Amino acid sequence: MDDRFRKPEGEIGIATLREMNEHHRPLSEWALSNLPNITPDSILDIGCGGGMMISLLHKKYDDALIAGIDISETAVRFARETNKKLIDEGKCKIDVASVEDIPSDEFSFDLVISCESYFFWQDLIKGMEEACRVVAFGGHIVIVSEAYPHPDFDAVNKEHSEMYGMKLRSNDYMKALIGSFGFEVDVITVEEKNWVMFVGKKTALSSF
Repeated sequence: MDDRFRKPEGEIGIATLREMNEHHRPLSEWALSNLPNITPDSILDIGCGGGMMISLLHKKYDDALIAGIDISETAVRFARETNKKLIDEGKCKIDVASVEDIPSDEFSFDLVISCESYFFWQDLIKGMEEACRVVAFGGHIVIVSEAYPHPDFDAVNKEHSEMYGMKLRSNDYMKALIGSFGFEVDVITVEEKNWVMFVGKKTALSSF
């Protein structure tokens, strides 16, 4: 299994992170353009990879404090270099951490976002529970994926899943999972591209 996208490491990992920053930009820009009209003060990017999404988030929400986490030390170093100015200004913090054990208090972030990441999580339910735990009441969680189960894309999705160890879930499953933690969830797709984003607003307080 090719693990370079789940956990980039070494020189190959650096090349992969550069590729990811470029390849995922259109998806990330689309996702940010479809966010509700919000002005978050604090943001968490889960699986921040090469740090491109953090840069886009700062461009959209320049007053927000932005945190990023990734399980890859190589990715964290690269993302820190990508966002060095923001870090030096005290507007950004990027650390090695897993979605299953986010080092933040409950209700810490107005916006939690994860792009091209959920299908690599070791324990999807635990990871989603953690991601939802740190969202402030009235805040939002956004899960973005370049692929979702769809008959027109079954062949390529199966190939990528086997090659990279991805575990795609149906849109109905993801909506129900996020909703189970006290969120009202909208699903937005670009069917011809097989893109999807789940936008959840925390409307109830759950017991974690």
